[in-house]
Amino acid sequence: MLRKIKRKIKKNPLDTLLKKAKKENKKTFLLAWNRAFGDISLGLFSVVYRIKEYIPDAKITFLIREDLKDGFELLDGTHFIKVSFWKRYVPFDIHHTLKLLDIDHKKYDVIIDRVDPNYWVKWQISTITPKLKWKKDFDRLADKFDLPKDKVIIAVQPSIETKHSSWREYPIKYYKELFSKAHKDIVFVLLGTEKKEKFDSEIFLIDLRGKTTLLEVLAILKNRCDYFISLDSGILSLFYYLDIDCPIKLLALWGSRDVGVIKQNVKSPNNFEISNKLSNLKKT
Repeated sequence: MLRKIKRKIKKNPLDTLLKKAKKENKKTFLLAWNRAFGDISLGLFSVVYRIKEYIPDAKITFLIREDLKDGFELLDGTHFIKVSFWKRYVPFDIHHTLKLLDIDHKKYDVIIDRVDPNYWVKWQISTITPKLKWKKDFDRLADKFDLPKDKVIIAVQPSIETKHSSWREYPIKYYKELFSKAHKDIVFVLLGTEKKEKFDSEIFLIDLRGKTTLLEVLAILKNRCDYFISLDSGILSLFYYLDIDCPIKLLALWGSRDVGVIKQNVKSPNNFEISNKLSNLKKT
């Protein structure tokens, strides 16, 4: 409670930093990010937006965990440097990291090792529509997966794949019930990185968990799927804000209205059709 009061009284740290940087003609920024990739759209997009508001010609580089690289490919107007030895949930020292990477810290006018978008750009909720850049070449990434073209393809992400917020999960028994009652014209494609739960091997189920990169998942959703059943996840947060034309129908399962895409409270930049039921799923 006291922390919230202090934050309301105190000047915004990012704005204070940027005002000083602008006054001192500082233009090169290095920001460290070792957290979730869902925050790329829901937080870091607006951090970049804010930096560009103050310093339009700013050069922004992110120092990131290696498995985040696909997500940062979508963040326009920025560069990134991969750190192979960073692990999620493990603290790091940015200056020690730069030394190990043989990168001179003097290349950057401003180095930020603890980015806090939930606080620094909280003002952007219900105001900023994140827009992630999709390169046309990414579409070809879906071609390596031989998904049927004469069926209704429903992508499913059955697990959130994090160590926290277990209330965001959806009971596995309901997925199994859905799969068992599916029409013969429907094929389910399981997406994600971890096979936390086992499902019966059926002709209507294609399990791609652990077999795709993030960009391949997004390419499959964009180019091969008719529906996407998703939890509150990083995949959803990125896909929802891709600046593309995508006719897929989306069903998102939420444990709270105060998180993720719902909390952002702005429309997607593409033409998603939001659905709240799975009846009448037929090939059109």
